[in-house]
Amino acid sequence: MRILLTGIPSYLQRTIADVSGTTVIHRPYFDETRTRKDLISQVRRIANTGNYLIGEGAASSLRGHDVTYLPFWHLANNREKNELFEQVNRAFDICVFASANLLRPGYSADLEAEIFEKLKMPIVVMGIGIQRKEGLKEQLPAGTLKFLEVLRNKESFFLTRGYFTAEFLREQGMKFVKPTGCPSLYFSPDDMKRSLSALANPGLAEAQKIAFGGYLGSVADTIVDVHALLKPDSVASYVLQDEVVAYNLSLTGSDEDIVYDPASARITGGTEYKHSEKWQRQHELLVYFDTNQWRGAMAARDLCFGRRFHGCIIGMQAGTPALMIAVDDRMREMLEFIGFPYIEAATWNREADKRSYLANFLGKIDTQAVIDRYSACEANFRNALGQIGL
Repeated sequence: MRILLTGIPSYLQRTIADVSGTTVIHRPYFDETRTRKDLISQVRRIANTGNYLIGEGAASSLRGHDVTYLPFWHLANNREKNELFEQVNRAFDICVFASANLLRPGYSADLEAEIFEKLKMPIVVMGIGIQRKEGLKEQLPAGTLKFLEVLRNKESFFLTRGYFTAEFLREQGMKFVKPTGCPSLYFSPDDMKRSLSALANPGLAEAQKIAFGGYLGSVADTIVDVHALLKPDSVASYVLQDEVVAYNLSLTGSDEDIVYDPASARITGGTEYKHSEKWQRQHELLVYFDTNQWRGAMAARDLCFGRRFHGCIIGMQAGTPALMIAVDDRMREMLEFIGFPYIEAATWNREADKRSYLANFLGKIDTQAVIDRYSACEANFRNALGQIGL
C-alpha cells in the first residue's frame, strides 16, 4: 500500500527544504530558533504546536506501510498543475489526510475540496472534529459544504474525534464513518496507561512540579490555577501552544532580538499580555517545537494540568499523570469519547478551595474502568484502520 500522507504534519516538517513532484527534500538539521522573528515564524508554520501531536500520531499509525508525507501547501500551491496530480495519482494508492477542527463556521475548506477532487484515489480523513456544536449545520461555509460533497461522491473514510462529528457526517451522507478519537491518543499506548494508572492519587493536589496550559493573553484562568495549587516559593511552568499568534501574547522588542533558548525551550525575552500583572508567583514560559524534547520535559513533571488537550496528552505520552479542564465542545467531544477523567471549566472556576476539590476528584477515579475504556478505544482505532486496509 503506497500511502500519501498530508494535512497536519509532525514536527519533522521543520526539516523540509523543498518538494519536487512527489519527492520531498529534507535538510539534515532544523532551522535555528532564537530570535523573536524565528519563534513567531515557527509557531505560525504549524498554527498551534499541539498540532504536531496530531500529525505525529497519524504518521505513527501507518507504520509498516510505504508512507510519504507531502506537505498540503505543496499540493495547494500547485493545484493548477495537472501534471503534478497525474504524477501523484500514479505514485499512490490511498491518501490519508490528518485533520483536526475542520468542521467549524469560521473555516472554509475550499482548498481541501479542490485538491481532493483532483486525487483519483480513496481518501481517509483522520482526526476530523468540530469546533463548536451550536449552529454548525446552518453556519458551515460554502467551501466546507463543497469539501463534504466531493468526499460524498468518491470512496472516502472518516475517522472522527468523537460521536457528535460522526453523527453529523452520517447525516451528510458519508458511508464509512468511525468515531476513533484523535490519533495522538494512540502514539504511545503503554505510556498512556501508565499515566492513567498514576492519576488516581489525591497527593497530586500537593504537587509542585506541574506543567500548566491554558490561554494566557486571553483570560487569567491559568494564573488563578497556579495561585491555588502552587506554594508561594514555587516556580510556575506554563507551556505555550499558539498564544503568540492567536491570543495576543506579545514578544516585545525587535524581530532580531534573542528571545528564546532552544535547549531549555524557555522564552527569555520580554512579554506583554492581558492579566500579566496578576501573577503572584515566579513563572517561566516554555514552547516546544520538537515533540521528543516536549515529552522529555513532561516526563520530569509530577502532573500536567490545564485547559489544553494536547498539552496534557503529550504528558500522558511520557507516562506523566494529566488532568484536563474542559473549556469547549471540541475538548468535551474528545474527552467523552476516550473516557478520560476531566473537570468542567465552569465547575472548577467557581471552586473556592481548588486544592481540596482536586484531591477529592482524583481520589474518586476508577482507574481500571478508565484503562479498560482506553484499551477498547485503541482496539477500535486499530480495527478501523484494518477495515480500510491500513
